[in-house]
Amino acid sequence: MNHQFQIQNDTQFNPFSLEIERVIYTTNSQLEIWTDCIFGGDDANKAYNLSVSITFKGDLVIDKLEEAVKTLVQRHECLRASFSPDGRFLCIYSDVNIRISSHDISKLSKTEKETSKDILIKEELNSLFDLVNGPLFKVSLIKTEEFEHILTLTHHHIIGDGLSFDIILEELGTLYSAYVENKVPNLPNPERFSEFAEKMNSLSESDEYKHFEDYWINIYKESVPTIELPIDKIRPSLRAYNSHRLDFPLDDTIINSLKNVGMNAGCSLVTTLLAAFEVFLYKITGQNDLVVGFPSSGNMLYDMRQLVGDCVNLLPLRSKISPNSSFLDYLKQRNPQLFDAYEHQQVSFGHLLKSFAIPRDPSRIPLVPVILTVDLNRDIESEFTFAGLSHEFKINPREYATFEIQLHAFRTKNGPSFQWTYNTTLFKPETINQMMVTFEEIITSIISNPNSPISDIVGGDYLADYTALNSTEVVYPNVTLTELIHQQVAITPNNIALEFHNSKTTYAELDKKVNQLAHYLKAQGVQSGDFIAVSFPRSPELLYTLLAIVQCGAAYLPLDPEYPKERLEFMLKDSNAKVLITSKIVAASLPTWPHTLFIDEAMSVLDQYATSPLTTTVTPDDAVYLLYTSGSTGNPKGVPITHKNLVNFLCSMALEPGIHENDRVLSITTISFDIAGLELYLPLIKGATLLLADQETARDGRLLLELVKKENISFLQATPTTWLMLLDSGWSSPLPIKALCGGEAMPADLAKELAEKCDSLWNVYGPTETTIWSSIKQIKAEDTLITIGKPIANTQFYILDEHGQLVAPGKIGEIAIGGDGVANGYWNRPELTAEKFIENRFSNIGDDKIYLTGDLGKILPNNEIECLGRLDQQVKIRGHRIEPGEVEQALIVLEGIKQAVVLANENFLIAHIVPDSSIETAERQIPLWREILSSQLPSHLVPHDFNVLEKMPTTLNGKIDRKTLLQYKTDKKLKYNEPRTEAEKIVATIWKEVLNIEKIDIFSTFFEMGGHSIKAVKVMFEIEKHTGKRIPLSALFKYSTVEKFARLINNEEEISKDCLVPLKPNGSKIPLFIVHGAGLNILNFVNLSKHFDEDQPVYGIQGTGPKGYEDWYKSIEDMAAHYVDSIIKINPDGPYAVAGFSFGGIVAFEMTRQLKEQGKTVSLTALLDSYVDNSYYYKTYQQKKLIRIYDCNRRRLAFLKEMLLSWKAFKMRINAKKEHILKTYFGKKDIMTEQEALALEQFIEADRMVYKIVNRYHLKPQNFEVDLFRSKDDRNYKLDPTHLGWKKAALKGVTIHNISGDHLDIVAPPNDKILARMLQDILDKRHKNIQSNY
Repeated sequence: MNHQFQIQNDTQFNPFSLEIERVIYTTNSQLEIWTDCIFGGDDANKAYNLSVSITFKGDLVIDKLEEAVKTLVQRHECLRASFSPDGRFLCIYSDVNIRISSHDISKLSKTEKETSKDILIKEELNSLFDLVNGPLFKVSLIKTEEFEHILTLTHHHIIGDGLSFDIILEELGTLYSAYVENKVPNLPNPERFSEFAEKMNSLSESDEYKHFEDYWINIYKESVPTIELPIDKIRPSLRAYNSHRLDFPLDDTIINSLKNVGMNAGCSLVTTLLAAFEVFLYKITGQNDLVVGFPSSGNMLYDMRQLVGDCVNLLPLRSKISPNSSFLDYLKQRNPQLFDAYEHQQVSFGHLLKSFAIPRDPSRIPLVPVILTVDLNRDIESEFTFAGLSHEFKINPREYATFEIQLHAFRTKNGPSFQWTYNTTLFKPETINQMMVTFEEIITSIISNPNSPISDIVGGDYLADYTALNSTEVVYPNVTLTELIHQQVAITPNNIALEFHNSKTTYAELDKKVNQLAHYLKAQGVQSGDFIAVSFPRSPELLYTLLAIVQCGAAYLPLDPEYPKERLEFMLKDSNAKVLITSKIVAASLPTWPHTLFIDEAMSVLDQYATSPLTTTVTPDDAVYLLYTSGSTGNPKGVPITHKNLVNFLCSMALEPGIHENDRVLSITTISFDIAGLELYLPLIKGATLLLADQETARDGRLLLELVKKENISFLQATPTTWLMLLDSGWSSPLPIKALCGGEAMPADLAKELAEKCDSLWNVYGPTETTIWSSIKQIKAEDTLITIGKPIANTQFYILDEHGQLVAPGKIGEIAIGGDGVANGYWNRPELTAEKFIENRFSNIGDDKIYLTGDLGKILPNNEIECLGRLDQQVKIRGHRIEPGEVEQALIVLEGIKQAVVLANENFLIAHIVPDSSIETAERQIPLWREILSSQLPSHLVPHDFNVLEKMPTTLNGKIDRKTLLQYKTDKKLKYNEPRTEAEKIVATIWKEVLNIEKIDIFSTFFEMGGHSIKAVKVMFEIEKHTGKRIPLSALFKYSTVEKFARLINNEEEISKDCLVPLKPNGSKIPLFIVHGAGLNILNFVNLSKHFDEDQPVYGIQGTGPKGYEDWYKSIEDMAAHYVDSIIKINPDGPYAVAGFSFGGIVAFEMTRQLKEQGKTVSLTALLDSYVDNSYYYKTYQQKKLIRIYDCNRRRLAFLKEMLLSWKAFKMRINAKKEHILKTYFGKKDIMTEQEALALEQFIEADRMVYKIVNRYHLKPQNFEVDLFRSKDDRNYKLDPTHLGWKKAALKGVTIHNISGDHLDIVAPPNDKILARMLQDILDKRHKNIQSNY
């Protein structure tokens, strides 16, 4: 039968030009490849080329080879197939002649020959296959010598996977050998791909398929890991396909030994190698939650072994590695998991991606950047022969590839080979070389001791990466704090050591007072090793007391009288304090203690004691103070700090940030906060002056600022909260201050302001357990990333994973600190000490300890440490792991917010806000803040509740008191925000019923809770029934929460029915206007609008007239004119970018015509799956009616042809007819919900209005171009599936863009993100060109 049916395309496709054997639906796997080739372009297409070369030596009989190729192609359907323009059908032809292209380079010189050979093979390898016209299988023959030829076979993966080549090579060898020997080829019957495709497609429509799908969904339902490979280059914004391959031979004894390890665990070599590869990935990424892509052969499910075709499916194998487990235990755990995966391999990888909630990143391949393939059981090269010829076999290395890394482990005739194909845009070859070295080391380690913990197998060889960071050795005096200050007294006896109010004390006078008080304390029984509690206000007497205690060899225990008595009593009892020293006034606030001394009385008798120092021996290893910090169990924990710890710290601070004899240091910190140690002692070891601020001044920003200015303070240390207080107190002009900021994270905006107002600014970091500060960094005004810098002298920083292993630079882990500042542990808390003060395995010093800080951090490329918040502040909200600091940073840049702390309560985030205005004003801003955050952050990062405060509660140390904030939210018992007004109750009740949700929070959005356009119709119907107000559907976007919607229905003013709906009104770019479809509402554009650039305004145009359907548009021209007037009000000067979905495309085309008629510039006319049949080109209704009848008959004829060629199409048609008969004659009803019925009713009403004006519209060709965004999976038959009827209308051309999905899907998730990106790129390019022309 000679068919003359042809479809026009950019590439001409004529399935009837050759005799068709059959037409079948493509498989899901083939559709995924098709889609990637369409969206990825030529490079993506080339990435699917598979190519091998065989070098023959001997007398090759070329005509027999040609005959063998012809027979091979005839045996296998896929080798004589191509695809329909939309990728939905595979056309298998009866007879396709694959011509062998021949090249003779035998006469060239040796050098020229090698060059030519490489070029010719690369040309074959990088062929750009035409998926529509074919062929998709190529054969090339190069003659290099009289008796040497190179045969290159190349096919596209869409018609054959890697295993297909095994069959092709074996059969080609058998056929050739039979023909040259004049024998009948002895080959098994080939399997038909059409049968395989029918089995796979039928399975995907069966109930059983859901079971397979659920298996994978359950594995990824909680989270989907992102594999962060250690790339060498900046990842480009769009994924690249450039690749290269490195081959590494491996000793067969290694593979056999690894095989034995697996056999001992009851596992195959494949499973063992996969497990070893996962351990390797754990090492190079630092991630223990991994995904590896592992291909499986779908044809084996049906025992179709002699099948050439794309039968492979990619299994995303997820594994979670516990480094404390042995490799054997891990292997035994993986074995049944892999069996389960194989049993559920029927679900295609692309289908799984649609099922998982994976945010698509155009710079990455989703889910599986790494692939492992294993074929070590046989040597394919030895399994095929060509009679009379010897041969060498080679898999040609691809220059384009899909994955970031693909490791192919296979066997050659010379032994095992590991082929690494890698993305050259991301990796350098030396990195891949090192990866192979590392992988081989891991395999060797596994073979040596498979019972070793995985942590030992991966090793801790990142230690070398920490060498530069931790080279901090500096010599400092091996003396006590007392001796250090005595030495300074001898150098500067007449310098002023201390100032308080109007009193001044020289170094000599200070020394005398301290010595006398030390003698007094000794007389009261204070001895070396005692703990002496101290509690009285900041004053000279306080400094005397502290220094006198340590001169006695005792250690002081600071008690803040503002702490609760119960806490103070615990500290006194836990420390077994020998003496409590206080004042008579303060004593009333303290617990009663058996041995209490009053400083008032001591000072009154001081002259009775000697002025010389005590002769008591004190060593650097003795404790200098005992400081209690908050404990997770409720009771504080004591940290004894030694003289050695403190002296090292002071000497390091004296070097950096540095202090000089003429400096004036202001002390404002309570002594119960360890950082007071810097303020009190650093000036005294360098001859500088210490000024003490009284308690009232330290807490009042205005008084403190006055004191700083009046006393010419040059050195000041404070927490970020205190610095903010100073800035808020009228500090406007720069001051000559060296500023230290620590105690909590310093926000970038605070850093910038301080850096501009101080001589120098230093960020300092460190926990009490490692002696005040452990790292330091000078901050400049231009710094945007505020790091904690590098370790101070004789201090080391390590970043550890959850198993105590060093992580690679750039990877996040827990900050651990070692060195001379680390305390010996907690007082009387051996279990907690063992948990937090662990052995320093990275040091050669015996008994060296490191302290686990509980802070997250990473090493940056400049060798500085970035602190990323607390481990215990990380929270998981509805499956998302959240770092509250990210939300805090987004909050503090909002207008009206001065300070923000974000905490979590069960499944909600709470934002605690200090505003820069009144609380009442701030509370009115909350909806605005929430709206702005919603446009900037994912929904799970937007705080559920806002707590507005006059100021943040702080601890006595000046840090933000998070426990108090937590108590606030606990008191509220916040679950959700209940309706408060009658209107809110009405709206919430309706939403509960429509959305089928038990509780509706008044601040949660309709769409985030599962709302969509059908449910929106039901909501509006119920609202009108309860309130009597008819509200347009578009209002639900602007007023998308119960709280907002209730305010809308309470508004007495007429609700606007303007055609323009600001979906995303903010931004500096030229706005995009999207016209509704035939349903006249724009709710289906809501998700689409979220995926444009942040500064891209997007407006929807809804199809109501000024008064709804009353006095509606008389024509499409009227409708377009109204829309044009509306968009000109928004964008008076142009240019104009308009888009229209479905019917809206016709309106957008007419708008473009009218805008150009007015002399306006139109940058984009985007037709979103908009179809115009031939009737649009005719003027009268009678003409339109006739052409529709004619087109209808043509469609029926075309569909009949398809039915004759495809059994599945025939079944579809029969089923549709059956359904029609059942409905028409037997009353069968569609099952439809009330919501769907209402939505259908409204759609029918809208469509009826549209139909009227469509029948009056005459589409005339116009001299401009359009962009057509075409749904490539739409099953509705169209006479012009390529241009959808627009080719005649747009005289300057139709640019076609393909989008996955059917007609409605192109604007719905996940395609909305792709469509938005495509539109955004076009808009940016067009508008850039327009601006450059101006």
